[in-house]
Amino acid sequence: MKHQKLIAGIVGIVLGVAIAFFIPTPKGLSHAGMVVLASLVTANIFWIFNVIPSFATGLLMLASWVILGAVNFETSFHIFSTTTMWIIIGGLGLGAAATKTGLINRIALKIMTYFPANFRGQTLALFTAGTIVALMIPSAHPKAAMSTPIAQGISNALGYEPKAKGSSGLFLAAMWGFFVTEASFLSATAQNYAFKGLLPAKAQATLSWGNWFVMMIPWTIIILVGGYFLLTFLFKPKDDKAISKEFISSELKNLGPMSRDEKITATVIVVAIVFWILESKFNIPAAVTAIVGVSVLVACKVLTPEDIKTRMSWNTIIFIGTVMALGNVMQEAGLTTWLRKVLAPAISPIIDNLYITVIVLPIIIYLCKFVVVSLISTGTLITIGLLPFFSQMSFSPAIIAIIVTTSVNVWLLSYMNAPFLTGGAAVHDSMVSRGAMAKSSIGYMALNIIGLLICVPLWKLMGIG
Repeated sequence: MKHQKLIAGIVGIVLGVAIAFFIPTPKGLSHAGMVVLASLVTANIFWIFNVIPSFATGLLMLASWVILGAVNFETSFHIFSTTTMWIIIGGLGLGAAATKTGLINRIALKIMTYFPANFRGQTLALFTAGTIVALMIPSAHPKAAMSTPIAQGISNALGYEPKAKGSSGLFLAAMWGFFVTEASFLSATAQNYAFKGLLPAKAQATLSWGNWFVMMIPWTIIILVGGYFLLTFLFKPKDDKAISKEFISSELKNLGPMSRDEKITATVIVVAIVFWILESKFNIPAAVTAIVGVSVLVACKVLTPEDIKTRMSWNTIIFIGTVMALGNVMQEAGLTTWLRKVLAPAISPIIDNLYITVIVLPIIIYLCKFVVVSLISTGTLITIGLLPFFSQMSFSPAIIAIIVTTSVNVWLLSYMNAPFLTGGAAVHDSMVSRGAMAKSSIGYMALNIIGLLICVPLWKLMGIG
């Protein structure tokens, strides 16, 4: 593995140098465009093979543009001063508080007390709890690490054998509810902001918190209803009798009464969500709301300076910033215009009709996931490939961000989805079989396309389709 990374790194650097300095610049492309193209090729190879940490590759890419004279420093690093970066930082801070205080655990367990203690009931409980929690924590890995142990406790209480139907189904229900539904809410994951940040300013303005939620309502319904029936069809044990809810009650009892910090965190998050929904009414940017929320939590000592340092994924924040910089720099260097001409024969038929787009584009993304492991990297590559065609689309480019964010979340093979690996590691890989993972992923891939297709009439009514 070490040699594979070394070889990939050398190949990436050699290709980048060759493109930037030795291959003749094609007609219609400037030297600055060649430099950006070269750095993009090298960065993608580094990301695919994880040659060095992703955020470091991204920073080197931005620095190379300045060093080689493609763009100036202000253009290359401009994204780090935008509202998008600050809402990611603020959102991750709110999520860190919700996780630290135990508020998320309490919400999930409390919801489960309202459902029957059998496979069907607890599958529905995990779906419900996960969907509610999803919009509160914009980071997949903490949700995956938190939800699957809860599912394992339920599985053990119900007497399911490890990696049997029931155990596999409850693991997948936890991941489906807490992770898959991240696509339903703009604030549910940092990658949603990353894909939004690659779009033109007008399309970004379309994707407010409220608009994103409305645009995704049909998809969310299909994913939740279809996912529930899919998992119960595939994994419900033959004997699905309800048992005592002693496990759930015991876990809630262990949490004790709701603490001061939980109450403060819950209040801040609820207020933040209200302000995000009514952003256009209050005329307060979502980033400002998020940063004020985190500041209140720090002032109230819910979060400490140490929490800000250790509980927030700064490497992810930096990585997202570097990939978001690509869109603006590619346009500045003239690379988007050249790519539009080169790729037009292959891309134009896909984007001529929105119904064709929502069928073909997800399939392309599914295939890319066999090669590009990172969810953000996959979405970035696809969005950048389509960037030159945004101006000629008959629909808003905002829809591309929606399609990308729903379609990168596949787990057909274990390496394809890092949050699923986190969820499995949290229960020592003892709950779900590989076959169950593959079956459920294929089901999701089909439901995703169906959900997107059903969204199209709504998008047309909203004037963006």
